[in-house]
Amino acid sequence: MEVHIIDLPPARVACHRHVGPYGPALGAFWRGTVAPWMHSHGLDGRICYGVGLDDPQTTPPEQCRYNACVSVADDFQEDRQVGVTTLPGGRYAVMPFKGPTSGIAQAWQWFFSEWLPASGLQCDDRPCFERFSATPGQGPASGEFSCELCIPVKAQ
Repeated sequence: MEVHIIDLPPARVACHRHVGPYGPALGAFWRGTVAPWMHSHGLDGRICYGVGLDDPQTTPPEQCRYNACVSVADDFQEDRQVGVTTLPGGRYAVMPFKGPTSGIAQAWQWFFSEWLPASGLQCDDRPCFERFSATPGQGPASGEFSCELCIPVKAQ
């Protein structure tokens, strides 16, 4: 798998929180809650981010927290449904992912357990996230989607 080290700018985002197991429930959350909210607020076509806040290997599934985020302008105001925050910029290891939603956990596992140790780099305390293009990368018929897996790394 191909990994690039790049500098990403900070991203101001509106976030919807999901608490519960990762996996298929997240796709349903994006489709049923986040996408309609984005559409109603004129945010279609914006870059989106999926931020898993807990390690599902050490956190009970029902307690896993995930933020579904969409980039917003500086003057966007939070409301009852969303909070607004900034994802920090800086150096990230970025790996493209394309495949079924069922394969993303395995891709993250490889990225963390094999690529990161072999790279000589270290993850820092900024959040890891999935970055989705402004143009949707999901094929409804195939169930495949594409995104970039992003791990924050310390500058050497």
